[in-house]
Amino acid sequence: MSDAKKPLILATNDDGINSNFLIKLVEALSENCEVITCAPDGERSWIGHAITRHQTLEPKEVKKYPGKIAYSVNGTPADCVNLAVGNLLDREPDVVVSGINLGYNITMPMILSSGTVGGAMEASLLGLRAMAVSLALPNEKFDQIRDSGGKVKGEMAKTLNAAAKSAAKYAQTIATLPVPEGLTVHNLNYPPGYDGKEDPILTFANSLKLNSLFKLTKDGKSYQLTYQTEWLDNAKVEVGSDLWALQENMASISRLDFSEASGKRYLEP
Repeated sequence: MSDAKKPLILATNDDGINSNFLIKLVEALSENCEVITCAPDGERSWIGHAITRHQTLEPKEVKKYPGKIAYSVNGTPADCVNLAVGNLLDREPDVVVSGINLGYNITMPMILSSGTVGGAMEASLLGLRAMAVSLALPNEKFDQIRDSGGKVKGEMAKTLNAAAKSAAKYAQTIATLPVPEGLTVHNLNYPPGYDGKEDPILTFANSLKLNSLFKLTKDGKSYQLTYQTEWLDNAKVEVGSDLWALQENMASISRLDFSEASGKRYLEP
């Protein structure tokens, strides 16, 4: 299939251009799609849909990267999507894929804080098909995998490859569908140990109340963001939700529609 007939995919993430999880996703997408990557030059986690205001953006081409071409940008995931669509691509992408994130992005508080979802949200605001992809990691291995830049081996590498292939398959599917109304983001989450035998099931985002994210540092002079995994462990699980699916070790897709935040439905009879 010629590049002109292949779906054009714009890939980004919030863990940075050098994340192995992004690289594996781009490799999987490239099997049947034309892929251009535009991602932050370093980690931009927990940044949501932030747009850079007080500095200029400088895209730099990254050599020896999978896909057609890749750019590193000194900005946020949402910056990367907006910049690429408006300035770096010669046509609109058929799908914008953000991920694969190191760790899950489930329940509303984490979805709204996620830079991965924020990149996909920017795509939806531009009227494009958008999806965010995340892979839950074993709690005891999270810091190690993050410090390695997502370089994994053994069973974890098999899980990553299975998730990447599944996400690529889903991207190809939605590329053939009409652009959804509203501000839709397809939020995919894969559990640890995902083997690719089952496609993600359709879910919704579980509610969750987080306590303070910040803890006093050892010097007693400042506060550091500290996520506590027990918040999910102690959450009220809604059957059919993304949290329920994760606890049942199933991959999930929540079709989020951010246009519901407009308040319009309160004016409807």
